[in-house]
Amino acid sequence: MRRRSRVLPALAIALAALAGGAPPASASFHLMSIREVYPGSSASPEAEYVELQMYASGQNLVGGHSIAFLDSSGARVATAGFGADVPNGANQSTALAASPAAESQFGVVADAGMPGGSLDPAGGAVCWESLDCVSWGSFHGSTLSPAGPPADSLGIADGMALRRTIAPGCSTLLEAGDDRDDSATDFSDVFPSPRPNSVAPSEHACATQSPAEGEYPAPGAGGGPAGGDGGRRARRPRTRIRHRPRRRTRDRTPTFRFVSNQRRARFLCKLDRRRYRRCRSPFTTRRLRPGRHIFRVKARAPGGATDRSPAVWRFKVVRRVRRSSSGASSSRPSL
Repeated sequence: MRRRSRVLPALAIALAALAGGAPPASASFHLMSIREVYPGSSASPEAEYVELQMYASGQNLVGGHSIAFLDSSGARVATAGFGADVPNGANQSTALAASPAAESQFGVVADAGMPGGSLDPAGGAVCWESLDCVSWGSFHGSTLSPAGPPADSLGIADGMALRRTIAPGCSTLLEAGDDRDDSATDFSDVFPSPRPNSVAPSEHACATQSPAEGEYPAPGAGGGPAGGDGGRRARRPRTRIRHRPRRRTRDRTPTFRFVSNQRRARFLCKLDRRRYRRCRSPFTTRRLRPGRHIFRVKARAPGGATDRSPAVWRFKVVRRVRRSSSGASSSRPSL
């Protein structure tokens, strides 16, 4: 009994020493989400990137960790590894993996390289370790962490990227609650805008959120975003034409397909000098006369905000050449 009585105090002292020691370091790589995925475009299919973003400070110890790229069946086709930690560990900082073609196209220096041709815009998935995954298009495999229904079931639009929404909670700050393990809900098409770790984050806490909650103090008085609207101002949509006729075409009723970077946006179309009218994609014009024409389309967000720079396509309808029985050509249009 005496021996046991000596052991117990010694054990208690040891446990007290562990409990009173230095707290575990907060620096890690766990509190990071996939923010943006770009699978290249038809004009530059090798220009691909994946952007990660921290939602707490001190998450920049990414050295030795990697991003996995999966095909539509869930098979791993490639990985992109970080050879070293990124220097900036402020909350909302990013880490960018990009192919050399993407670095050249967007004028950025990536934090990690990745092989071109790793992402299929028609369907696939990306996983950051086993912490966060996103899928899109025709993906029907399994991921390392829950990803839910794929985003953009028709595949990522040509020239567009997938970006995670940060609207829940605070619309100007990436938070843990922004990841709902549902790719279809969490991600939508946007125009690509890669941001490496060297670029200071622009996200900030909302006016009703203290710096302690968001861990990233907002600029200006009151901790709210510049302009004092708390991030509630409607974000203006952007518009892109995905399919259009050639610059010179014989098609007198050409068809246009277009998209917006906001999901529930509606569209207004304008042909030549006519007024803007509501339209849907695909949009087929009335029968056009031979000559030059201008098609314009702009998106309107559910809140009423409208794209200030409509997408424009200028083209010329040329007459069909019909050959006569003698072999001579005729410039009269065919009916």
